[in-house]
Formats: sequence, C-alpha cells, structure tokens
Amino acid sequence: MTTLVRRRVPEKAMPLLLGGGFLVLVALLWQIAVWAGLVNPFLTSSPALVAASLGDQIGSGLLLRSLGRSALELAVGFGVAAVAGVALGLLMGRYRYVDYVVEPYVWLLYSAPVVAMFPLLVLVFGLGSPAVVAIAFLMSVVPVVVNSAQGVRNVDPALIRTAVSFGAGETALLRKVILPASVPTVMAGLRLGVGRGLVGVVVGEFFAGDGGIGYNISFFAGHLGTTDVLASVFVVIVAGVLLNVLARGLEALADSWRTELP
Repeated sequence: MTTLVRRRVPEKAMPLLLGGGFLVLVALLWQIAVWAGLVNPFLTSSPALVAASLGDQIGSGLLLRSLGRSALELAVGFGVAAVAGVALGLLMGRYRYVDYVVEPYVWLLYSAPVVAMFPLLVLVFGLGSPAVVAIAFLMSVVPVVVNSAQGVRNVDPALIRTAVSFGAGETALLRKVILPASVPTVMAGLRLGVGRGLVGVVVGEFFAGDGGIGYNISFFAGHLGTTDVLASVFVVIVAGVLLNVLARGLEALADSWRTELP
C-alpha cells in the first residue's frame, strides 16, 4: 500500500502533502470546536475569522505595507550579515590567529540573549527601522560566520596542496579553491541565518518598530484583537516557510556541481 501511494504521489510533494494535510486537519478541528461552542471565539478566534481578517488587511493595504516594511528591514539586516559573516568566517577558517581573536566574541554573541540588548540598541539607533535592522543583523550573523568557518576547515587539504604546487597564491586559493569548496556549507549557514533574521525583524518590531508585521502583532495584542494577531502570525509563518523553501532550493543549486566519484 505504501509503495502504491509513493508511485501515485511524487516524492517531492510528500512533505507538502503530509505537513499541509496536518495543518488543514488542525484548522478543521479548530473551526468545528468553535461552531460546536466548545471554545470561546473571542479568546481563540477561528480559521474563518482569521481568513476574514486577512482579507480586510489586504483590502485596506495594511498587509502589503507591513510586509514591504518588514521585507526591507530583513533584506538590509540579513544582507549585511551575509556579506560580513561569509567574509569573517572565511578568514576565521583560513587563518588561525583570526580565529583566536574573533571566536570568543562570536560565541558570546550566540549565547547572549540578544533581546536583552534592546535598551542599548534603542539608545544607539533610536526607535524605528535602524534598531530593527540591527537586531536582525545580530541574530542572523552568527550561523553565517560559524558555517562559513567550518566550511573552510572542511576543505580537502589535497586540493590546497595541489593548487599550491601549481603556483597558486593566497588570493587565488581563497577565490578559486577554498570558497567554491565551501559553498554548500556556507549556503547552509545562510539558510539558518535568514530564518533567525526573520525572527529578529519580528521581535525587533515588537519593541522598537513603528511599522511592519511584528509591530502589527504588538498593536493588535494591546487592543485584545486575537483574530488580527493570529492573522499576522499566520503571515509570519508563511513567510518563514517560503524563505526556507527558497533557501533550500539555492542550497541544492549550490551543491549541484558536486559529482560522485566512481
């Protein structure tokens, strides 16, 4: 029976079918519970009310404005983290003394509660997008740095020795050997980083934003708008899933050059 199902359903569609099917089942049970009076819709809302709220936000233009604001903050924060993180990670992985200097601060940033730094960030950047971009950068840069450094360390030493034997200098080694061989691991770090960056944008807008999806969640929660809060949370979830799918596709594309040796 399992083999028959796999033949009828493509393997790539199975995660979407199983995961999406579970969410549809939960939404159906949730709606039935509301209709049956088992839960209070004022406290729990319902899928129908959430869908109506999404329609209202789209019609008023609020959702598109908020998405645009959050997307811009994520693009700037994560973009800077990607460039700086890959460059710093490559240097850490290649040069031992750079690793000695930088690694303690990387792990300090990883283990420190970044949200606790909000008062300092607000003092430095003020309220609004600059503080949100800063928190997105801080949350997304660490996995990029760590994976990039590990990718360099995992490069086959034989490749480096061969390139050196043909007269390759340090710049040529980094550009033509080390970086291409590290791309799959670097891409994995970028995929992890963009997810953390999205969390940073939403959390940043909670506390310091004056617009965006996170700001909407905070505003609606302050006015006891359960339905509107859940609608905004749903948008964040969908955005996170889409970003993860896109990042996985780019990661697979970056790794497609590899071939198995016989």
